[in-house]
Amino acid sequence: MARNKAFDPEEKLAKARDLFWEKGYNATSMQDLVDEMQLNRASIYDTYGDKYALFQQCLQNYAKEKLFDYKQCCDKVSPMTAVESIVRRAVTNRKEGKSCMMVKTSFELASMDDGIKMIVREQAKASISVLQELLEKAKQMNEIPAEKDPATLAQFLYASFSSLWMMDVLFGDREMLERMADHILDSIRH
Repeated sequence: MARNKAFDPEEKLAKARDLFWEKGYNATSMQDLVDEMQLNRASIYDTYGDKYALFQQCLQNYAKEKLFDYKQCCDKVSPMTAVESIVRRAVTNRKEGKSCMMVKTSFELASMDDGIKMIVREQAKASISVLQELLEKAKQMNEIPAEKDPATLAQFLYASFSSLWMMDVLFGDREMLERMADHILDSIRH
């Protein structure tokens, strides 16, 4: 008969996710996970599998939360206001010292690992889909020019987020990030 777990698996998964988010997959050791999650190795392996399986679960958890954040922005007064809110969040999150876990993972692992690439790609598709839906509505409401293609704009917008984070890592200039965000939004509106 299996014992009940003496911990909340979702809470511990969030701790592991935040550690991977901060350090990356390769720089995070099993001992780091044991220390951060405050679980012994056996409990981690029994609940989540090995480090790789745990990392995949953390990525999926992050993707779910990111999509929820995007969809929360959709409740704005207008579609373009929602798009602006998403862009501003990308800058704000970076100001808080957090770049996108998916972007970090794509640079660290996605080119070498098909399993990770699939998770990152699926999250990107879901995010782009939300952005495209907002931009299609914005076009219908004449918030963006009729000649603009919402699908291409959504892809451009999603790709722009990694550029914002890269520039912040390289230069650390918050005003520059704000100006870049303004330019991204202007290029969509005009």
